[in-house]
Amino acid sequence: MTRSLGELPALDRAVDRPLRRAVCVTVNASVDKVAAVDRLVPGEIHRPQMLSVVAGGKTINVARAATRLGLGAVVVPIVAGHAGSWLVEALATEGIPARPVSISGETRTCLSILDRATGRLTEIYEPGPPLDATSWAELEAAIGAELAADGQDAVVVMSGSLLPGAPRDAYARIVALARRAEARSVVDADGVVLAEALAARPWLVRVNAAEAARATGLEPGGETETLAAARALRDGGAAMAIVTRGVDGAVLVDEGGDAWRLGPPPEHGPYPVGSGDAFLAGFLAGIASGASAAEAARWAVAAGAANALRPGQGAVDRADVERMRPQVALSPFPPDSTRVTTAAPEPGRLVGGALS
Repeated sequence: MTRSLGELPALDRAVDRPLRRAVCVTVNASVDKVAAVDRLVPGEIHRPQMLSVVAGGKTINVARAATRLGLGAVVVPIVAGHAGSWLVEALATEGIPARPVSISGETRTCLSILDRATGRLTEIYEPGPPLDATSWAELEAAIGAELAADGQDAVVVMSGSLLPGAPRDAYARIVALARRAEARSVVDADGVVLAEALAARPWLVRVNAAEAARATGLEPGGETETLAAARALRDGGAAMAIVTRGVDGAVLVDEGGDAWRLGPPPEHGPYPVGSGDAFLAGFLAGIASGASAAEAARWAVAAGAANALRPGQGAVDRADVERMRPQVALSPFPPDSTRVTTAAPEPGRLVGGALS
């Protein structure tokens, strides 16, 4: 169980210090493959062109993109079997350090297939191996060890699905662990997992519009509804909230409560898998450079767009990000539009998997 909110230290000292490193916790790692066929036909044999095979999992994508954008990163993955060993070796080849936690079973494989005739992407994701309480404790110990020396200079990143057997409040526990080390924390999750994590008061929540609607219980919709959901996430426990809207841009509510409109990506590519993860890496790299949250959000949109230009989740080219960043529209919402008209949710209180 996490400690009560009153026992967790404030983050004031951490956010006043430079951000130097991302500790990327990968609970459900994978071997990610992107393949292309001329035309995807159900029931037929296909001989695809393999475009990329990389160590995967959303936070690994974050680490890959962050490293390319100048922010140091370490991955703390749960790995299993031969595929897990390959994943750790692949990270080493990319120059990304890892502190793996090994369990029984086999790390999953995820396959994305590009249909060149339609430009559409079909994704096939295997389930991961089951996790027991002992292995979860080992993961928490590994995260704690990574934060022991430089917690105030680090951000702990949690993103994506959990393995079967992981505790429902898994990310809440890690947020609490980060706070005890005076580190920042980022949560990118859905449903109950996200709602539980909000109770531990993460530094940042980054979700898409559908995930934000499910977590807050607010109706999904256009920009107004997205802003309401972002505000509700901040009122529910996050110091900052970013809600992305795909090709329509994003909404940021920063630590001061100011709300910002981010324009759509300046360019669109055929490989969108991992763009949300690159978006998050871009934001963190912007913060590490000394940018404000609003200006860092420009980095985020540019990095997400850069990711889609080529296969390989998180394999962004910094030159693409630098080229697109000035093109990202950024504007404040009027002060009277930044407040949610419905009652603010109580942190961590759940009704049917959503905050109320």
